[in-house]
Amino acid sequence: MKMEDENLSKEMDLLLNNYWITKDESPEDYYLLKRKQTPLRKFISKNLGSNLLVHDRFIKLEKISSIPSKDQGIEEFLNTMDYVLLFIMLIYLEDKPRGEKFILSSLIEYVKNTAITLELSNIPDWNYASHRRSLVRVINYLLEKHIIILKDEDKISFQEDKTADALYEVTGISNYLIPHFGTDIYTLKTPEEFLEIQWVGQDQAHGDIRRYKVYRNLLYLPAIYRENISDSEDDYLRKMHKNIEKELLDNLDLTTEITKNMALIYTDESSIQKDYFPNNKRITDIILLINKEIADYINRANIKQSPLETFTINSDTLKQIITESREKLKPYFSKAYLNLTPKKYLEEIIQTMEDYHFIKENINTFTVYPLIYRFLGDPEPVKKENNEQIEIFGGEEYEL
Repeated sequence: MKMEDENLSKEMDLLLNNYWITKDESPEDYYLLKRKQTPLRKFISKNLGSNLLVHDRFIKLEKISSIPSKDQGIEEFLNTMDYVLLFIMLIYLEDKPRGEKFILSSLIEYVKNTAITLELSNIPDWNYASHRRSLVRVINYLLEKHIIILKDEDKISFQEDKTADALYEVTGISNYLIPHFGTDIYTLKTPEEFLEIQWVGQDQAHGDIRRYKVYRNLLYLPAIYRENISDSEDDYLRKMHKNIEKELLDNLDLTTEITKNMALIYTDESSIQKDYFPNNKRITDIILLINKEIADYINRANIKQSPLETFTINSDTLKQIITESREKLKPYFSKAYLNLTPKKYLEEIIQTMEDYHFIKENINTFTVYPLIYRFLGDPEPVKKENNEQIEIFGGEEYEL
């Protein structure tokens, strides 16, 4: 019989669905995790082999899967320059102690001069609004991660005027934003190389490593597909599935489903966490409905499953289904999504469906994964009155 204090579902939920928990912003959660750090370390060390950082100002689980995925980037970033500016700004903050203040004008001068010194291909020019917007996205990301704190700013923003200034304070945790790889990363060129470097020199087909990979992919990704894992990982899933199911249910209250070509975990409780599906974002409500439209088309068109249990749909056809769904299901769509341009609407839906591993875009086709059949929205017809939006799944308005 499991003891109540052995259950780590709340604590792991916090670690899995937050980049980190800072003491200043979430003191209750921080101290909860700190009290439970011994059983947390035991579970993480045994099953994930990941780093749990317990700092006097934050707690962080470094979540690195063994499968590269499009959703592993920073959601708010739009282009390469965003990442270039982020890393230059981290260099700027690296040696600044906690509590030190700096002004935006000194930061932007440093960023541009550093980009020139390093002979980067992306040299910011603050005369361009697009470059200013890029910097603002990075600053907002650093603010959201509590790496810097806004103390004062001009009424007009830097995004609108390159002469605008602001005052920020350093929190002293910027050096922990990027995972520690323990080796030189300058020679690495691909996402796969970054993921594999942590296992260099170790036997990945047997022992702890393959267990770590299986558990990481179950907990860090929406689903695992046979086509994306090694034979040794698939063998571990098949042979150890009862142990996996018990471990995750007893410790995390998670149910494990393993089919011939897919494995995933889920909870029966709804969640407000953004990495769960569905969550309280309106877009996940919409995707539930679109999943049903895609599944209905697959059935009508009598599309056969591949040996890997996937379906292949022509790109134009799937985009047409998504596009027509907005008009067909208009009463169930929020105003924000009804007002999007067709191009932007398609991009938002496809990107989110890929992030949750429902589909994968190929050249001229889409692969539709069997996970889509686990999440179908089929609301009862509801009459719309007083021009109000119909609430189907209770999601919040999605901020675009």
